[in-house]
Amino acid sequence: MSMKAIICGKLIDGTGSPSQSEMTILIEGNKIIKVGKKQNIEIPVQAQVIDASDRVVVPGLIDSHVHFLATGYRLGHYQLSHKESIEDIVTGLGEYIQSNIVLSGKWVQGRGWDDQNLREKRYPNRYDLDAVSLDNPVALTRVCGHMIILNSKALEACNISKDTPNPHGGVIDKDDQGEPTGVLRDARGLLRPHIPPPSYEELRQGLRDATDLAHSLGVTTIHDASRPDETLPHLSTKPYRDARAEGDLRLRCHVMTGYPHEMSGDEFLSFGTLKIGIDGSMGAQTALLFDPYDNDPETTGVYVGDVDRDINWVQKAPE
Repeated sequence: MSMKAIICGKLIDGTGSPSQSEMTILIEGNKIIKVGKKQNIEIPVQAQVIDASDRVVVPGLIDSHVHFLATGYRLGHYQLSHKESIEDIVTGLGEYIQSNIVLSGKWVQGRGWDDQNLREKRYPNRYDLDAVSLDNPVALTRVCGHMIILNSKALEACNISKDTPNPHGGVIDKDDQGEPTGVLRDARGLLRPHIPPPSYEELRQGLRDATDLAHSLGVTTIHDASRPDETLPHLSTKPYRDARAEGDLRLRCHVMTGYPHEMSGDEFLSFGTLKIGIDGSMGAQTALLFDPYDNDPETTGVYVGDVDRDINWVQKAPE
């Protein structure tokens, strides 16, 4: 069995204790078998020695709520997290379409914009995006995941018009003339039939890319909080199961299937956890509040759950 020794400059062990200097960690296989002062640890001659004597060594981080597969898949999409204005978003969108040679009619997706960080302090709208994207349907998701901006081409592709009612648990923003502005709040279901889902191969590669990103940030364990689409099982657990079976899973993963009867797995890959969503987000103004929003007295949020289903799940969870 392989052995490794990590020689630490400083060691933070994650227990809340003060950091310790000149420590050595001895690892056999995938388990830490000994930790102690450098002078008290005898390193076997066959061990691989990792010299971190000029660095701080910490335990791997655990991200307890991340949409991991989706993150990996979306790394190739238009990235908006650092945009500081709607002008930046629009300019970048045009550049993305051109640089990626996006064919006419093909969907363009992006994520990460935050109106709180935009100079204009408002949501982008269909007309902003139309300036550079008349030939492509565009869907740009807010950082919270609960709000999407569509351009006019996307609204047309999704059959959303002034006559389209709000879906259950969602809101279609409309202007004074009743026309949709392009802002959808917790209404992703209106898009799903029209945007091609990622393929299994894209998700497997997304899992690899997300793992590389996690490792670069010191994350070694994730809890994937993405509730699977029941009609497309390859979007949920299959990429994880196959990666584990093929030795291609390079971090520990717990996948929240959303169903209380599904509990399985091993120390590197497990399934389970009951996840129930009943409202949206503060940023999309769909999070449920007791009192109306200060900047929109007409709403206290949006209930997106299913009362009978949620009660049934909660009752079954202890079993």
